[in-house]
Amino acid sequence: MPVLSTSGQSAWQAPLPWTLTSVALAVALHVQQLPVWVLATFALLALWRLLIAQRSLPVPSIMLRTLAVVAVVLAVAGSFRTFNGVDAGTALLTLMAGLKFLETRKARDHRLVLLTAYFLVLSSFLYGQHLWRVPLAAVVVWFITTALLKSDASVQLAPRAAMQLSARVLLLAAPTMMVLFLLFPRIPGPFWAMPGAERAVTGLSERMSPGDISELSVSGEVAFRVRFAGAPPPPAQRYWRGPVLHDFDGYAWTDERYAMVQQPATWRGAPYDYTLMLEPTGRRWVFALDLAESWPRRYRQTADYQLLARDPIHEPLSVQLRSWPQYVAGTHLPLTTQRRDTRLPEQSNRRTLALAAQMRAAAADEAAYVGAVLAMFRNQNFVYTLTPPKLDLDSVDDFLFNTRSGFCGHFASAFTALMRAAGIPARVVTGYQGAEYNRLAGYYIVRQSDAHAWSEVWLDGRGWVRIDPTAAVAPSRIEGGLVDALGAGEPVPDRLLHEFEWLRDLRFAWDAANTLWREHVVDFNKASQVRLLEWLGFVQPDWPALGLLLSLGVVFVLAVLSVQLSRELRARDADAVQRAYARFCRRLEHRGLPRLPHEGASDFAARVRASRPDLAPDADAITRLYLELRYGKSAASSAIDELLRLVRTFRPAGRPT
Repeated sequence: MPVLSTSGQSAWQAPLPWTLTSVALAVALHVQQLPVWVLATFALLALWRLLIAQRSLPVPSIMLRTLAVVAVVLAVAGSFRTFNGVDAGTALLTLMAGLKFLETRKARDHRLVLLTAYFLVLSSFLYGQHLWRVPLAAVVVWFITTALLKSDASVQLAPRAAMQLSARVLLLAAPTMMVLFLLFPRIPGPFWAMPGAERAVTGLSERMSPGDISELSVSGEVAFRVRFAGAPPPPAQRYWRGPVLHDFDGYAWTDERYAMVQQPATWRGAPYDYTLMLEPTGRRWVFALDLAESWPRRYRQTADYQLLARDPIHEPLSVQLRSWPQYVAGTHLPLTTQRRDTRLPEQSNRRTLALAAQMRAAAADEAAYVGAVLAMFRNQNFVYTLTPPKLDLDSVDDFLFNTRSGFCGHFASAFTALMRAAGIPARVVTGYQGAEYNRLAGYYIVRQSDAHAWSEVWLDGRGWVRIDPTAAVAPSRIEGGLVDALGAGEPVPDRLLHEFEWLRDLRFAWDAANTLWREHVVDFNKASQVRLLEWLGFVQPDWPALGLLLSLGVVFVLAVLSVQLSRELRARDADAVQRAYARFCRRLEHRGLPRLPHEGASDFAARVRASRPDLAPDADAITRLYLELRYGKSAASSAIDELLRLVRTFRPAGRPT
């Protein structure tokens, strides 16, 4: 068979187009991760193979192919500095598949390339297990399976028939796949995940300079989701604590990780129990509701009450937490902490230092001074905006006395500097504020656009107290969210969704589907299997029980499939030919050519030939195949498929004259 047909046979009857397209689709799943040079090299190799087939060019010699393999290996090693890991392994697999194209001549060559395509599909899930990948991967697997059928010269199927057969094969395999997924013993960790596979996304860092958080707030990416065990806290208490910044150079806030002693907290009011479903960040930060009291043992809390994981978070995780929004954090401040959290650079922001001295002298005590600074932000001409002007190196002076326009980071920075200038220990806390309720799924969504910064000040007798100067300027930001706080001209990502409720519901539905997928498929682990066995009635389930249930499940599914397939095969051999011919006769009857009771197939074909010469070729071909399959010695599968195809495409028009 020619590789690419140039005659009456369709090009898609040959295996090469199917193989090339299948592998190209598998590679397309990695288009966001693979370097451009890898994609370009693969495309050039595929194009080279097409030119070889179309123009009958010679296949590259074994020496040239060997040199190409060496060049590819060296290029991958030079680009990734390793052969380990998802990125380097996927790049090498992609390029090797492209090189294998250059020697695809036999069916075995095509099958090897197509098996590589299956691995490429699998490796795409190592980059992330999001729901949107599933239908794309399913279509690619369907196409690869069809290409495998087309690579076998003994299976003469039309493209449509091959795709239908491959779809049926995959559907028949689905029950066995489900049994193995549910019952095959699990190792620790989520399904098909590799450490570091998820792409971390976070905009927060251990450094905050003017404009950082406002740039992050135009992103609608999900930071984490929260499911409360009971009623949620009111909006004014939805502060999610992240990095705490102590060090200020006059322009930016950082955390140099000095050793500190944590001040014990006492709790007031009622706690909130909740599950935090955190997206990958590449950091160790766990954004707990301020202030966390209990957490799993594999996490720890820093001296400034930030919750941390042991290792950077590279895959989604769920954490059970308890927090108390009302608390007293500390009763005595160590001298080292006091010195650190009152330190300011001496040669910068001098106008701020003078303003603080003036306002502190007019205030009766520290609490009154805090109130006076908040009143200044509230009553004077300060503007809350996502697009503030740039600040000079004395950022606080420039903000307080010139621009007076900023985002939460500007207000938190200026407020904290004013506190320190008056001798009050203060620090900047970054994290998130707010949450959007997904009423279709019953949990809250915190997005990158909810990123926020606020201040904490030390007041004698009250400990560390949260003060949010943004709430003084734009209280609607705390109560309603970013959209409510900003004008119509601000670049808020969710403004259109707030105007059209049906768009919000669509996004909620998609997010709920993704969450269900993650909770019940991606995070399906050993504990999930134990719960499944308990639901099935196993008391104290163990590995033997799981193995027994797995064996019984596989045997049951295979038995059902065997019975079903045997019935279909018997029906196909005995009745498919007769049913096809009956359909042929009915279509002729609808056009005024009924088959008479005494009329045999050959006589009927002769009458059709005489009455409708235009139908003679198709009628003769169908009749000939029918007689051969019905009364001949051979009943080849290919002949049955050809009869079914001819009858399916037989569409007589008009009536006999």
